[in-house]
Amino acid sequence: MADKNIEPAYLSVGNAAARLSVSEATIRRAIRSGGLAHVRIGRTVRVAVTDLDAFAAERRVSVKGGETR
Repeated sequence: MADKNIEPAYLSVGNAAARLSVSEATIRRAIRSGGLAHVRIGRTVRVAVTDLDAFAAERRVSVKGGETR
């Protein structure tokens, strides 16, 4: 029996979108543009949690002295 408290290593496009609070279209666009690594198995697309977290971190905007990066 699988432990439901263990986070999966890969997420569907829908789950990846939900994790970042964005639309599925945003995730699919990032995949198409090459900005978000993914795994394709047949017609199924999965995104590694580590890749999704790195993708979000790369887009983090920091505010220093009133200026955005």
